[in-house]
Amino acid sequence: MNSSPRRIDLAAFLAVLATGIVLIRTGVQPAALSPVALGLSALYAAWQHVAATTRRRGRARVVDR
Repeated sequence: MNSSPRRIDLAAFLAVLATGIVLIRTGVQPAALSPVALGLSALYAAWQHVAATTRRRGRARVVDR
């Protein structure tokens, strides 16, 4: 896949935002979404950390050649 990381981040953000809007429109209380939002943000932070580490390792390999 040849997508930039920013496009992937934007798509993920919009998907989470749309999910939250749909849940609120269907009657889920906003306070009930707080734990879900915290969990998703923790998963996103972990994903970003792994992606950044992978990018750094890839650059190091290219420099070592």
